[in-house]
Amino acid sequence: MRKYFYEINREDRSLHMRQYIYWIGPYRYNWHEELEIMLILKGNVEMNCGGVSYLLQEDDLILIDSNVGHASLARSEGSIAMVIHLDPEYLREYYSPIEDYRFFGCTGGDNRNSQEAKEIRRAMAVLITRMDTANPLERLRFEQGLSHLLLLLFQLFPPRRIDRSEAAKTRRQEEMRGSIVHFVEENYRQRITLKELSRLCGYNATYLSTWFKTNIGLNFYDYLMRVRLREATLELCSTDKTILEVAGDNGFGDVKSFNVCFRKTFGKSPGEYRRQILAENKGMDFKEKRRFLPLDDTSVNEKLESYQLEFESLWESGALSAGRRLMYQEMTAGILGQTEAVRQLSRNLSDQVEEIREKLEHMRKTL
Repeated sequence: MRKYFYEINREDRSLHMRQYIYWIGPYRYNWHEELEIMLILKGNVEMNCGGVSYLLQEDDLILIDSNVGHASLARSEGSIAMVIHLDPEYLREYYSPIEDYRFFGCTGGDNRNSQEAKEIRRAMAVLITRMDTANPLERLRFEQGLSHLLLLLFQLFPPRRIDRSEAAKTRRQEEMRGSIVHFVEENYRQRITLKELSRLCGYNATYLSTWFKTNIGLNFYDYLMRVRLREATLELCSTDKTILEVAGDNGFGDVKSFNVCFRKTFGKSPGEYRRQILAENKGMDFKEKRRFLPLDDTSVNEKLESYQLEFESLWESGALSAGRRLMYQEMTAGILGQTEAVRQLSRNLSDQVEEIREKLEHMRKTL
């Protein structure tokens, strides 16, 4: 079954990009070189990013910078998001040196339904329909659409230039984060204390406690608990272990503490969670890091279509400024011009092939 996952790698244009739609699962803290754009299609999602916690609702957007630690946690069942990962090298031509710029932004109650946010949602929905093609015309439309999306995004969330000292500090924080997160990921099943972690990292416990809150957005024990819950939810859905075994194998001292933490986070007991998830997702491979939605998912396709209708309503109502309308008209003209250029190139190639064929035929007759 084909799924909403596409990837493009074009070395000649420094374009490395992935776009996908997936179910948001248990808490997972990560960071990567790519910029990330996330659009919530369904549900409510808690996002910890750069030490701050954001509660994202349906239709909210968040832009996350390269190498910024972040984690998502579904706060309602069946939460779904569309995500774009883009190598920042693609932007170096416009923002240079790229290392001196910070990219971040998030919508909320004040701008979730702004004109700019609606245009971005529509641009993301259109873009994912143009990634899976070898057709040169569609590839031209895709790159035009990507440029348009980035233009809209950076108008809503302007990039911020930083000084070199801040950039150097950021690199040091990234190195420290990597070592700490790796330690927790390797040892979450054991009894870990902040004091022990501080001794291993060479920092005092007070500093480390502040560091967690500032850089990850959670205190140390909340972060540790979420890592344990992430692994426990995976085992609940993919193994036949008892609740007692799942609790013990993932660092919880006893079933009672496991139940309390689980209910606080998911609003139900581990047993209730297991029964519901298994009933609703028969045949699902829960060991997959991400679960991408199929292309024929009705609810997703209706949601993507709603973003187009939302934009058409903007256009028909006259809400778009004259400048905005002109921009879209120029884009359309540009696409039509590029289409005609490709067609002309195709005709030229056909003429050349025919000319070569005639010459070969003439040579054959001569010989």
